[in-house]
Amino acid sequence: MAAMEPDVEALPRGGFRCCLCHVNTANRPSLDAHLKGKKHLRLEELRATRRAQGLRSVFVSGFPRGLDPTQLSEYFQAFGPVASVVMDKDKGVFAIVEMGDTGARDAVLAQAQHVLSGHRLRIRPREQKEFQTPAPKAPKGAPPDDQQLTQALAEAPDVEAQMVKLVGLRELSEAERQLRGLVVMLMQEVFTEFFPGCVIRPFGSSTNGFGVHGCDLDLFLDMGSLEGPQRDPKAPASPALDSALASPLDPQALASTPASPVDSQAPASPQDSETPTSSLAPLTPDSALASEALASPQSLPPVSPIQEELREKDLGEAWELVGALKGEEGEGEAMLELVGSVLRGCVPGVHSVRTVPSARRPVVKFCHRPSGLHGDISLSNRLALYNSRFLNFCCELDRRVRPLVYTLRRWAQGRGLTGSGPLLSNYALTLLVIYFLQTRDPPVLPPLTKLTQMAGEEEQVEVDGWDCSFPQEVSCLEPSTNTEPLDALLAQFFTCVSSWELQGSLLSLREGRPLPIAEGLPPGLWGGLRVGPLNVQDPFDLSHNVAANVTSRVAGRLQNCCRDSANYCRSLQFQRRSPRGRDWGLLPLLQPSSANSLLSVTPIPLPLAPFSQLCAAITQVLEEMLGCQVEQSSKRPRPEGDGEERPQGGPSKRLRLEREEERKGSLQDQATEGRQDGAAVEEMMLAADGREDQPSATGDVGQLGEQPQRLWQHVIERKEKQLENPGTEEMETAQGGEEAGPGMTPTWLCALWHRVWLGRRRLRRQLQQQAKGEISWLQAEARVTQELIAQESKKQGKEAEPPPPLLTFTASVSPSGQFFTLTQLQDPQGLFPDLHHFLQGFLPRTLRGILGCEKGD
Repeated sequence: MAAMEPDVEALPRGGFRCCLCHVNTANRPSLDAHLKGKKHLRLEELRATRRAQGLRSVFVSGFPRGLDPTQLSEYFQAFGPVASVVMDKDKGVFAIVEMGDTGARDAVLAQAQHVLSGHRLRIRPREQKEFQTPAPKAPKGAPPDDQQLTQALAEAPDVEAQMVKLVGLRELSEAERQLRGLVVMLMQEVFTEFFPGCVIRPFGSSTNGFGVHGCDLDLFLDMGSLEGPQRDPKAPASPALDSALASPLDPQALASTPASPVDSQAPASPQDSETPTSSLAPLTPDSALASEALASPQSLPPVSPIQEELREKDLGEAWELVGALKGEEGEGEAMLELVGSVLRGCVPGVHSVRTVPSARRPVVKFCHRPSGLHGDISLSNRLALYNSRFLNFCCELDRRVRPLVYTLRRWAQGRGLTGSGPLLSNYALTLLVIYFLQTRDPPVLPPLTKLTQMAGEEEQVEVDGWDCSFPQEVSCLEPSTNTEPLDALLAQFFTCVSSWELQGSLLSLREGRPLPIAEGLPPGLWGGLRVGPLNVQDPFDLSHNVAANVTSRVAGRLQNCCRDSANYCRSLQFQRRSPRGRDWGLLPLLQPSSANSLLSVTPIPLPLAPFSQLCAAITQVLEEMLGCQVEQSSKRPRPEGDGEERPQGGPSKRLRLEREEERKGSLQDQATEGRQDGAAVEEMMLAADGREDQPSATGDVGQLGEQPQRLWQHVIERKEKQLENPGTEEMETAQGGEEAGPGMTPTWLCALWHRVWLGRRRLRRQLQQQAKGEISWLQAEARVTQELIAQESKKQGKEAEPPPPLLTFTASVSPSGQFFTLTQLQDPQGLFPDLHHFLQGFLPRTLRGILGCEKGD
């Protein structure tokens, strides 16, 4: 009976479950059909094969690291035929040897001692594990998940190889490029019937050399000097292409073509010579034939007569609106609606069409169901074509550009630096990387002014009044004399960005240098370019700051993340593979940051004041207003260099590097999660004021060696002294031997015992009512803290030993004195987000009060 099968169990509410295939069936006939089906029979056969392999295999260890598998095979062939040898890929310290039959395996186990190349081998039977149904494989060419990406990068021999492999894993495959070309071809056929002579030109990620799996398809409807649309267009003339792209696509067939090499040249665009060098496949008869291979036989459901009537009505109304507004102010918006109507009514497979007239460059957004692509069409964005061509030109000019940009885009994504709203766009980050490469010594990429001078007469182009001239062929330029490897460029990017004066300068790709704007722009220059905390000038439209949306909080967080990553890039963990199998190289940089580590790189702005007075006021707030026990030290900032560690003292240097390696290895185990999820913390972070300095090296919340324990011991000693000498105040302070001043980075190591932010407003109001206005705001704040500590201590009662602190953290001030940074050390109760949120408003207000009082005295 089917119910008696060992892989079948009856369900409590009726029906059966196949435990081998993880399939539920409603009744016995359905179960019988499943048990006779291909999937179940294939898994039964696979399970039997795995069991037989396990009975013929032995587990081998004790051989030297790096041993060739053929040596193991030759040794075990003395006992019988060897079917396979599988080595441990990560550490290379064990192997599974499958013999040809069980007799050979028994002979191996019967021998008491095995010696190979002077090493005694440890051999035991292979452990028989329960068969696990293999997970379904993703289609070839599909974007790798985080686990696959981590495994692939961990196997690379060095950081440069990791960066190159990252490009190969994330870039658009040849099949994806071909698919985009087919969608462009379909759009071209449809819109040509309405706008004869128009050209659909792709731009953005599809053509600029930095596309990733699933990126949007950006299109520009170039109508040139056309007089106007045609009211009664003919039907598209290519039913084969029409039907192919109107069908759902088979992902296995779509991914049948492997991705192109990292430094391969992208194919030409399907339009004409004015279109930027494109990664789309050429549109040839072979492409049309390939579209039929990419499409599955099922087509979309036919359009009902009612839907057809609605589409015709929508299109007719759009025509009338364009005709009525011709030559008037609203004509552009009416044309946008007309394009949306054409997409809705005439392009097969397109849905979710909506116009966005309020965007900086108005677009029509759409989805193409058969290909799964999201995209938009613009009517007035010709400059974007040259921006895309310029980025692609940079990729061809130096092979290091693409790996560096792909790596930094992934890094910024994990740290919440790129996205919508006040965050950096991918385009702005890419221009930031290109600007960095222009400023190297010698430069990796030339400034745009040099390229403009080298453009031939036929390459002179002006769009909307802006000079977009540069050579079309990279062969006319001499290769860069800069030979820095990719890992050094990555480390230097972090170091440079963390030290740039962002707010007072304009990063100009046209000049290849920063332009000072601390006093503001001259009136009328560059058409009123918006100046903000981060200023990256578009290479062609000089009136456009591509980072104008970035807030001071995000700009400060960018520099903090770069400083954090620059510190990590100096460690052994970045420079070489870990012998203990830990994450190394790019892997810690690419891992998403936790909620608390995002807070640790978000700066809190400080009021302007003399540096020494500011540090003294901060110490007063930490001790009197928060009730912290504090150790203060000062250190000089690391000078800018090439990102490499230099010998500075022989054995002590090695010891410091070894401690760094040990600290990195324990980072993940010691990380503490906050009580709020990442999205909530990010929302809170963007709604509050920013902050700055040096968090943990990998971007995750970590520990700073033995400092928390040292601080705890120091605090215990201080509390014991206070108990022995009540009424006397310690005169000693831990200033670290140097007085903090400009150029120094003062750091406070703090331990907090009480939640002094809870109930503060209510208690302050009570004290002010009792004092009847005779107490200042600062005095009230200090009294509130004392009262809160007394209330909490009363609840805890007297204890033989002081309790451990609720939270330990470091606090630091940037050398410029503009920002204050908190970094969590130990937070067993998840209080760090609450403290950070409290200090965002409380610290600047209190410091202004203290410094104002001092000025008045």
